[in-house]
Amino acid sequence: MDYEQDYIMRMVRDMARMIGKMLLGRENPEYVLPEKEDAYGESDRMYLHLTALADAGEINQAENELSDYLEGGSGSSGELRTALGFYMHINEFSNDFLDEHDYSREEIYQGVEDLSARFGVSGLNIHLPN
Repeated sequence: MDYEQDYIMRMVRDMARMIGKMLLGRENPEYVLPEKEDAYGESDRMYLHLTALADAGEINQAENELSDYLEGGSGSSGELRTALGFYMHINEFSNDFLDEHDYSREEIYQGVEDLSARFGVSGLNIHLPN
């Protein structure tokens, strides 16, 4: 079981890196905030909000708000950075934390896969172990 979860965790990381490189021109999809808080934009504030919800165990709520944010957005690189950063953030949660908060590593994988399709990246379907 742990091996399977570790595998999915690596797959999420690899998919996020591919998307980040292809669409953002960045090797590392980790979210980087501006040094000064007064330089934060909408994407930065949304990233902080979503990760705070997730850290508090409200992962499903955070993902729902991310979905609303993307639905109402313009498809900007800032929105993509926010979404990739969010999924990379929750991908670092322990399996126990995810289980305790009714969320799964497979849902993270699915979120990144859906994100890739939303932003026009196809062919990243990597089959998860059964």
